[in-house]
Amino acid sequence: MKKLSIFLFLLSAVLNQSFAQESSEKPLYDYAETQHEFSLDILPIINGHYPASLLYRKHYKTKNDKDAALRFGLHLNSQFQTTESDVAQINLINTRSNGIGLTVGKEWQKNFTPRNMGYYGVDLGFGFSESRNEQNFESSGSVNIQDNNNFNFSSIGFIGMKHHFSRNFSISAESGVSAGFNQNYQNNYSKNQGRTEEDKRTTQSFSLSLIPIRALRFAFHF
Repeated sequence: MKKLSIFLFLLSAVLNQSFAQESSEKPLYDYAETQHEFSLDILPIINGHYPASLLYRKHYKTKNDKDAALRFGLHLNSQFQTTESDVAQINLINTRSNGIGLTVGKEWQKNFTPRNMGYYGVDLGFGFSESRNEQNFESSGSVNIQDNNNFNFSSIGFIGMKHHFSRNFSISAESGVSAGFNQNYQNNYSKNQGRTEEDKRTTQSFSLSLIPIRALRFAFHF
């Protein structure tokens, strides 16, 4: 709800001046001079986490003299944790997870005012993640382990608004619709007194989801 409120606030602030009438004034920004853009998704910071998503844009003009950009995204995730369990007989729980996601896409752009622009497009994505959950039983000396390896492919249609503070700095809010395929390999095994029991499973799933606010990006243009 908090993320949606932030998105709606930014969107309404831009739309109030953007859609009233299209401006004939010269834009504050000129992508012919600042073709390159690096941005950081600051939405995790608002939620109390570290930012982990970077996006690079290469702005250019199409053959029809329309504004467009190629997009390349990178998302990294890593977490390690050891906790003492309150559950009877379980001494320690060790968890770890790591992941990487890559996207490539294209966007089309429309200037509304000297500082504001709208854009839309499509991203294609690939991701891989792995995780382990390990439970240690102090009384029996046994260990239960669950390993997961996950692969996913996605296609995301997006729409967003961007506001330029200056020629070199901007902020944008983006929403989208995602269609994805996911394949998960799970391995559960337990070790007890030299014996090992193992259970392997493979699952596949398709998903279709609406993302009210996909990213809130702070960008540097050069």
